[in-house]
Amino acid sequence: MTAAPIARLSEGGRLWALGALFGDDQALATLAPALLDRWRRGDHFVVLGNMLGDRGDPCRTLDLLLRLRRRLMAANLGCSVVFLRGAQEEMWHKLLALQFALEPLSVLDWMLARGLAAVVEGYGASIADGRFACRHGPSAIVRWTVEVREQQSRHPGHPELLNGLKRAALDATGGILMAAAGIDPRRPLDEQADSFWWSGQSDAALATALARGGDAGWDRLARLVRGAGSAPDEADDDGRVLTVTRQRPALVALDAAGRLIDRIEA
Repeated sequence: MTAAPIARLSEGGRLWALGALFGDDQALATLAPALLDRWRRGDHFVVLGNMLGDRGDPCRTLDLLLRLRRRLMAANLGCSVVFLRGAQEEMWHKLLALQFALEPLSVLDWMLARGLAAVVEGYGASIADGRFACRHGPSAIVRWTVEVREQQSRHPGHPELLNGLKRAALDATGGILMAAAGIDPRRPLDEQADSFWWSGQSDAALATALARGGDAGWDRLARLVRGAGSAPDEADDDGRVLTVTRQRPALVALDAAGRLIDRIEA
């Protein structure tokens, strides 16, 4: 499935960004009330991908996010609430199209080991049946993925949420870019492909690459905000690259200039 376009936020208000949860429903249950207590008219909220994962109950995590979106929008009719795609959500979409993989069993096992097992089991589908299907060809895989989709459809709002994810988000000025994992600084914004959710560079490496400039057009980018990074111990709240989730899921607020004005950790 082709990822949806880049979201562009409207002017005004603070920018709230929720870092990677990796399925941690308990962390979200702590962060959501904190956001609601601080929410003001004109604010914007961006979920920086990797909502799914194996650090809790991923299905409950999506339920809580859907409930949070309803409450935020009810309190602030002019707000923007945007959900971005992370590696976990990308793997989920790859799983639903597993019949097209050249080596489906290897692909399935690779994804299961990286957090997707908890998602499949959370929806009540059988991993053993999925492996069996991979050994018996595309038709068997299709039958299994149809079953997985049916299990997911029993959770209201989940398919619609995961099918409507944005690739990245930009603030109204174009100076703040938000993504799940980062970018490839060698490529311009419209050529990032899957770098938004697979970038594995540290904050320092990304900031250095951005500072080199070049022909990719990153001169106007004041801040890159991402949901998670590869070196959480080296992250810096004041750097050009801001990693939100480090050791624990976190929520941050930025002003219009991209300055950090609040950080809340679960």
